[in-house]
Amino acid sequence: MLIRNIEVEKRACMHVNWYELFRKDTIKSCIIPVPDDVLAYLRQDMLILPKECTNFTDVRTGEGFQTTHYNAFDDQFGESDSDEEDATEDEQPAFTAFSQTLTDAIESLGGTAFLKSDWHCPKDAQWITLGQSLCVRDITDIYQLLKASSFCKEDFRERSIVNDSGYHIVLKKWRDIHPGSEFRCFVRNRSLVAISPRHWPSYHEHIARERTDIVSDIVSLFKEKIKDTFPLNDYVFDVYRPGKDKVIIMDFSLYGKGHSDSLAFDYDQLDADALVATIEEEDEPEFRYLPNDCGIQPIKRNVYGFPQDFRNFFQGAASSDANAVGECSAEGDSNNLVNRLIEQCNLQQLHDNEEEQS
Repeated sequence: MLIRNIEVEKRACMHVNWYELFRKDTIKSCIIPVPDDVLAYLRQDMLILPKECTNFTDVRTGEGFQTTHYNAFDDQFGESDSDEEDATEDEQPAFTAFSQTLTDAIESLGGTAFLKSDWHCPKDAQWITLGQSLCVRDITDIYQLLKASSFCKEDFRERSIVNDSGYHIVLKKWRDIHPGSEFRCFVRNRSLVAISPRHWPSYHEHIARERTDIVSDIVSLFKEKIKDTFPLNDYVFDVYRPGKDKVIIMDFSLYGKGHSDSLAFDYDQLDADALVATIEEEDEPEFRYLPNDCGIQPIKRNVYGFPQDFRNFFQGAASSDANAVGECSAEGDSNNLVNRLIEQCNLQQLHDNEEEQS
């Protein structure tokens, strides 16, 4: 049994290391190196935005969106003495040149972008943005998501010498992607062995109807573009298929438990099947999907919709408030917010429980 070099595999899956190889078959991206001072800031736990984010900003995009960010350090929230203002001024960092680079990148991509670090997108932090979207429109969206994401913070931690190829922020041109058109593909011993819908388990009627074409298009992309180009023997890659004969590479990740979600499959079974696979079977990878509508299904990514510590805090606050009477109007407004947050938490908890039972 060969011993895997995980660090080498991770390096191959970094966006910066495969983007040029597949530029024509993936979404346009801007890859921005992270300087040392910004890296130190991103590694810190405290959520303080840079000075460039604290002014009133109206951001208009080509899609008609408009967002406004308020100055969180503005004294309109209350008076403070000069010493406190000076302390805040000292604590708040500034990355003028880097922030301008981010702004220019967003503009070059049409005004909206999808954000990720070297390996992960901040899906565990999308609760922090308006609309809970990973679509970023300005530097405030970027800094908020990166600072609140544990996944991205893991990408920014110190690395081994083998995998020390710098740190990057990746901005991809934003595209509205139908969830039923994303697929995860599993490669074992340089053979495409399995395909799963990316948003498993969700039912999409068109998948059963187009099953043959979906497999054929993905196999063609793999054999013509990926198989002899990507350097690893075992890996996972995600694709987006907007229509017949059109497949777009979305990302590459490590193969195996603890590295990439196997979705509709089990890695042990994939490994066993790969040992007995024949060359002829490469054109017919196993494709699993829901053939019928089974109702609402829990989706694993939803567990990142709301932070657990916030849930515990607001549930505790609601329990205490239930015994109180004669609340003033300000406290009543606060309770309304708490109730809305708890309602969202309870829905999420219901999904979590259903997943555990399934």
